[in-house]
Amino acid sequence: MYPSENNDSSFSHRLHIPSPLSKSGQKPSFKSRINFLIISFLLIFFVADLTVSALTMGKMYPGVSIAGHDVSYKTRAQVYSFLRSQKLERNFTIKVGDKVFNARSTQLGAQYDIPTTIDTAYSVGHSESPALVGLFDSIGKGNIGYAYDIDQIKLKDFTTSIISSAGHDAKNATLSIADGVVTVLPDEDGLRIDQKYLNKIISSSLSTATDQNLSMQPKLVKASILASDTAQAKQEAETYLSNSISMSYNGRTFVADKNAIGHMIVFTESTDANGRAVLRAGISKEQVAGYVQSVANQINIQPVNKKIVVANGTSTVEREGKDGLALNQQVVIDAITLSLQNNQNLNLALSTSPLAFRTETSQLGAQGGLAYGQYIEVSLSRQQLWAWQNGQVVFSTPVTSGATGWGFGTPTGQFAIYAKERSRYLNGGQYGWSYNVYVDYWMPFDGGVGLHDADWRSSFGGQDYYNGGSHGCVNMPKSSAAFLFGWSSIGTPVWVHG
Repeated sequence: MYPSENNDSSFSHRLHIPSPLSKSGQKPSFKSRINFLIISFLLIFFVADLTVSALTMGKMYPGVSIAGHDVSYKTRAQVYSFLRSQKLERNFTIKVGDKVFNARSTQLGAQYDIPTTIDTAYSVGHSESPALVGLFDSIGKGNIGYAYDIDQIKLKDFTTSIISSAGHDAKNATLSIADGVVTVLPDEDGLRIDQKYLNKIISSSLSTATDQNLSMQPKLVKASILASDTAQAKQEAETYLSNSISMSYNGRTFVADKNAIGHMIVFTESTDANGRAVLRAGISKEQVAGYVQSVANQINIQPVNKKIVVANGTSTVEREGKDGLALNQQVVIDAITLSLQNNQNLNLALSTSPLAFRTETSQLGAQGGLAYGQYIEVSLSRQQLWAWQNGQVVFSTPVTSGATGWGFGTPTGQFAIYAKERSRYLNGGQYGWSYNVYVDYWMPFDGGVGLHDADWRSSFGGQDYYNGGSHGCVNMPKSSAAFLFGWSSIGTPVWVHG
């Protein structure tokens, strides 16, 4: 018996060949047709991937360009030769108002990195797998710029010169205290060029290797702290000023008046919980220490150091020693600081401690100087300082010493630097002479007397020191103080003589 014809649609061939090609003429199932389409797509993708891989082997992907120059299908060597032929030095012209600023890329230390540029261009597409996926990557990311290095210091100097010449920073409002009165110093608007935008423009020009001719206008910049924002700090300062500070010692009374307390108050900028800039008043322990030092200067009895001179192997006692007396300053500093911070009045009995004399041994050399490898010599009569090293003067500077005519003469003798500090406020009020000054370099060698810069002086080395000198310190130009600060160390001898 022969099998009958069966038109059941569920029947299909294993290879799912379409019915026109099928010997049986049977129609493939839906599943078979889907499988056929998938296999066909994979075959087409495989062939296309092989084609793209063959076309781009060792070459740039299609659609890749460097700073607008199409480098599709070019080899590394071809791209290198092309880039080397380009004029890459760029010119920058920045106009702000009526001011024009010019610079060349080489002046900014800019150097193009062609090998890295080529590597970056070649990686577009080649970094993807399979190759056909890289083709889509090159279409979306194929336009790249030049890789370059730039001297950030030179770039900053150029942009800073533009910004500083074309405007100024906004100035926050703050407070000042004079004679116990708190005064508002109002805020000031600023004019500024956007430095981030300027850097971005220059970076973009270098990346695309194009010249830049840009006009910019300064923008108004408001201060972070306005005059109206200082009310709280003003109230805090006035509360501090309302406190009384009285100290007694051996029948003498020392009262810190509003002027003295005003020197102890500092105004600092901070941010509140909402990130908003605020001004606050506080007590500076360093400024309190300066005031306590001025009190100590009226109480302390300096020891008379025993002096021994060694010359030609023979020791001679030139002066006998005598103990002194010193105010216990740290106790006073802590008490004043705490009382002001807590807004409390203070009545304090001062205490002192014996201060033992030291024995100074001066080893005189053959030429009459000190027999040390390194020391500082100060001549009061000549108002001159010398730095000695290994018997040679390595540095010299004019100075201004203490005002002898007013009883503030610089002490003479042999001392040693016992501390070194940067950015220090020095203040005091010996015998009614109040001062509050900022110094960059502070090197004390005898109590509150030391070596430091003095920007407020216009000249040094003259005989005007007698009535117009310091409160005892040795003043000098900032550059001289900077040298001595770096050259000396704690323990460096200081020889002061007439």
